[in-house]
Amino acid sequence: MFRRVSLEALMKWIFLLLALSMVVLMLGARLHQSYSDKLVSAGRSAERLKRLMKDYDLSYSPEVMAQELGPYWRGTSAGEVPSLTIDSGGKEYGFSANTQRIYVDMVEEERYLILVGMLGLIIAVELAVFLSYMLTRPLRRLTWMCREVAGGVSVRIPQTLFSPYEFHELVESFNNMSSQLERWREVQRQVSRMDRLAALGEMISGLSHEIRNPLASMRIQTDLLRDEIDRLAAGGEGQQDAEEAREQIAVLGSEMDRLNNIVMQLLSFVRPRPTVITPVKLDDLLPWSGAMLGSQAQKYNVRLVLQSAAQDVAVMADSELLRQLVMNLALNAMQSMSPLNGEREMVLTVAIGYAPAPRGGEKMGMIMVSDTGPGISPDIEHRIFDPFFTTKKEGTGLGLSIVQRIVEGLGGELSLESSPNGTTFKIYLKLQHGGRDDEHLDS
Repeated sequence: MFRRVSLEALMKWIFLLLALSMVVLMLGARLHQSYSDKLVSAGRSAERLKRLMKDYDLSYSPEVMAQELGPYWRGTSAGEVPSLTIDSGGKEYGFSANTQRIYVDMVEEERYLILVGMLGLIIAVELAVFLSYMLTRPLRRLTWMCREVAGGVSVRIPQTLFSPYEFHELVESFNNMSSQLERWREVQRQVSRMDRLAALGEMISGLSHEIRNPLASMRIQTDLLRDEIDRLAAGGEGQQDAEEAREQIAVLGSEMDRLNNIVMQLLSFVRPRPTVITPVKLDDLLPWSGAMLGSQAQKYNVRLVLQSAAQDVAVMADSELLRQLVMNLALNAMQSMSPLNGEREMVLTVAIGYAPAPRGGEKMGMIMVSDTGPGISPDIEHRIFDPFFTTKKEGTGLGLSIVQRIVEGLGGELSLESSPNGTTFKIYLKLQHGGRDDEHLDS
């Protein structure tokens, strides 16, 4: 089996071998040239001595001839084949090149070049490590990012200043791919959510039909029983028993009403009525809110505040759906404040006016519903609009989902601001016509 080698180590060895080859080639060429020059100089000394002895018929001893030849020649030892033979006094003497002395002189003469070569080799090694790191670092980062994307995390690689053009293009392509994958995941989530909601809608529609039929029958029988009790009580028979029966029937009727409201919520979620867009004055919401929410506010011991920051704010919407929006948000707010138990004053504010600043370049009307409750935990804030998600012991978890659907159906926008001091929902709606710029609802 082949052993896997990291690209950084491979590139480091490649750069190192290239640097070593360059240094060795440079030093080798220079030393070889110096060695050749010294051999040529030694050959010239030998030719000069031969010519001198021949022209003047001289006879020298081996010591004198060795001195005349110079330091790069030495006498041959026994059994050694001489590279130079000189006839002196009828006797031949053999000499060989003194390579050891040649090497010593060559190293001495080229010591600065060798030192520079060693320093160059060290610098080349450092450059090899640096270049391999610079070239492989983007690849390692890209590898890590690919693992993150494979794990479902959306990431983007920042561009580095000194990265090569090819790496710049690769990073840009990766970022585009990551963005496309994130959009595709979002589309898949939406499709999956729509499929689940469609299946859930079919189930709830059938379930609601089956529940409402016996509810209607129970309501009819309860009304008949109440009429019978009233008739018996009017005749003076069993007055005390009739009162107890009325209380029990009232509890039964209240529970049936609550069950019917749940069914109505389910039906409005899976089968919303058609939206009728007409000019609607937001001012009309405040009297209606006071009449409809007053009793509920007393029940939860909540102070109801109605505010109007501008007059005649006309938006394009459906009046019935706007009332449903306010009702759902207000009831949800009052229920969220109930656990405070006197820690601070419980205040529910319903306000209308203009948006404090243009949104998307278009002036809009705004409905604001805020409370002084404990706020929404950041851990669940992204889930509060999911169908059937609720933190209450009682409830369907459909109120905010219906609110979001209605706002989207009206072509508006829904924003949420939450802190430990309270929660504020703002609904932005298109105006029928432009309003004055100095009339707006304070955020």
